[in-house]
Amino acid sequence: MKHCLLLSLLALVMLNIHAQVPQFSSKSYEDWVYTNPAIELNQANILNNRIVLYTTSQGLHLTLTSPAFACLAGHIIDMNVTWITDQWQSDGFNVSKVALTATLLDEGGMPIDSVTFRPVSVSRTNYIDMSIRVPKTMSSARLRFASWRGDVNSNGAVRQIVMTSSLFGDVNLDGEVSVADVNAVLDLILAGSDDQELLKRADVNRDGEVSVADVNAIIDVIVRA
Repeated sequence: MKHCLLLSLLALVMLNIHAQVPQFSSKSYEDWVYTNPAIELNQANILNNRIVLYTTSQGLHLTLTSPAFACLAGHIIDMNVTWITDQWQSDGFNVSKVALTATLLDEGGMPIDSVTFRPVSVSRTNYIDMSIRVPKTMSSARLRFASWRGDVNSNGAVRQIVMTSSLFGDVNLDGEVSVADVNAVLDLILAGSDDQELLKRADVNRDGEVSVADVNAIIDVIVRA
């Protein structure tokens, strides 16, 4: 049974500090590009799990690419993905082939950077966090979603992708990277916090923990400004 990735588009809203970039829902897919010409990109096919992202046995890469969107140089795009598979306990499922990749493309469609989620284990519903940094020279980009290593038995359905953009190193969301952000990270190292959004922003280098390495990353941004 084929597994699939469901993706959808919400409105583009850019804010100065914590911005939303194009997102997916089951309501609108205007200007998205799906590389399977046999399947129309519409609400019915999305909801019926027909928008499948994987590499076919013939070598066709089924991918889905966003329209171009404005992005702020030096920002980081966080992607929160709900990934679902009904076949995770089936004989044909191979977790080693599961890999959801998001690639940042420039205006000409050339890959700039990418990030891949490779799980050690999965359940039916999986919540994935991926982040990608926008180079200082970019003001417009696209995002392409793919599962290059996946086959027909080892993919999942993406129920929702929520993408937000914030200034790299701006932990306190005041619109700039400064000593105040260094202090915010130091406070978290010393005292901790239950605020998951704050902890995510404080993990500047995206290594999964808040540490002195994040302080150094912020200082580097300040010095290079």
